[in-house]
Amino acid sequence: MRVLFVNRMLGMARGGGETFDLEIGARLERLGCRVSYLAGRPLVRRPPVVLGHRRVDWLRTPDLTWVPWDRLRGGWRLRTLDFQLFERRAATRARWLEGGTDVIQVCELAWFVGWYKRLGGRTPVVLRLTAPDFYDPLGGVNAADAVIASGATVNRVRRSLRADCVAIQNGVDPELFSPGASAFRHVHGIPADALVILMVARFHYVKRHDLVLDAFARLCRAGFPDARLVLAGSGPLERRVRRQAAEYRLGSRVIFLGETPFSDMPEVYRAADLAVIASEYESFCFAALEAMACGLALVTTDTEWVPRLIGREQGGLVVPRGDVAALARAFETLGRRPELRSGMGRWNRREVERRYTWDGSARRLLELYRELTCAQGRHQG
Repeated sequence: MRVLFVNRMLGMARGGGETFDLEIGARLERLGCRVSYLAGRPLVRRPPVVLGHRRVDWLRTPDLTWVPWDRLRGGWRLRTLDFQLFERRAATRARWLEGGTDVIQVCELAWFVGWYKRLGGRTPVVLRLTAPDFYDPLGGVNAADAVIASGATVNRVRRSLRADCVAIQNGVDPELFSPGASAFRHVHGIPADALVILMVARFHYVKRHDLVLDAFARLCRAGFPDARLVLAGSGPLERRVRRQAAEYRLGSRVIFLGETPFSDMPEVYRAADLAVIASEYESFCFAALEAMACGLALVTTDTEWVPRLIGREQGGLVVPRGDVAALARAFETLGRRPELRSGMGRWNRREVERRYTWDGSARRLLELYRELTCAQGRHQG
C-alpha cells in the first residue's frame, strides 16, 4: 500500500495534525506500507520539523501563522488565502504523483480535496478533520472518499456533514512518553520540593493562558511561593502573556520554553507535578494524552472531550471554563495532596496503555485504506 500524506504545516510546526500524520505514518510503515509526504515549507527558510528518513516532497508556501488573524478585522481572509495557495498547488502535484499512490491522506485541507477531484484525480482521498469548523467552498468534505476524525469532532461531523465519518483514535507513544527521572529541574534551578505546573499549548486565545497565569498568581499567594509554571509553546499571543506575567510580578516562577522539540518534551513532562488544560474548546488534546502517559494528574476545564480522557475526575480535576477561582482552587488541592495527584497519575498511565496507543489506530486506518482501494478496483472493473 502506497500512502501519500498531504499536510501543509509539516515543515513549519508540530501540532496535533502533524503528530497524527508522523506517528500514524511510522506505524503504517511497520505494517508494510510505503509512506511519503507532501508538505509546505515557508518562503523564508526555517528549520523544518524533523522528518528523519521520511520521503517528503516540499512545496514553498507563504507562512502567516504568526499573524493573530482571529483578532484582525477581516483576518480570516489572510488565513484562507495562505492555505488556498498551498492547497491548489498541492492538488496539482498530487494529481501528477497519483500513478505511484494508492491512497491520499489529507490533514484538514478540504479545499485541496475539492481541487484534486475537479482536476480529475482518481486516487481515493481520506480527509482527516480535527475540528468541525473549516472552509469548504468546493465541497471537499462530501467529495472525499472517506472522512476520519477523533474525539468530539466525530459526532459533530456525523450529525452535520458525513454520517459515515470513521472514528480513528488519536494516540501517544507510551515508550517515549513515560514516567521517569528528569534533569529539567536541575537545569532550570527549580527546588526538588517545589510544585511544578506544566501547560503545553500554542499561545492562542482559545487556550486561555491568561486564566492560567491569574490562577497561578493566586496559588503563589496561597502558600506556594516556590511554585513554578512552565509554558511550552509559541504563538501570536506570547508577548501579551509575557507582559501579564511581568505585571503579576511572577519573575522566574514562570518559565517560557518557547517552541520545544518534540523529542525533548518527555523530559519536560517528567519534571512536572501536574499539567493544566484551560482551553475554551478542545476536540481531543494531544497534550493531555502526553501528560497522562507520563503519569501526571490533570487540571482541565470542562472542554467537552478532555474530561472523558481522564474518566471525568479519576485522572484529575475538572473546573468550569473561564472560572479562574475554581482553577486556582484545583491547583491548590492537588498541590497540597501529593498522594491524590500520584494516584490520578497512575490511573492516567494505565488508561493510556489500555486505550490510546498508535498501533491500534494504524491497523484500523489500514483496513479503511484497503476497503477504499478494493471498492475502487470493483468500480473500475
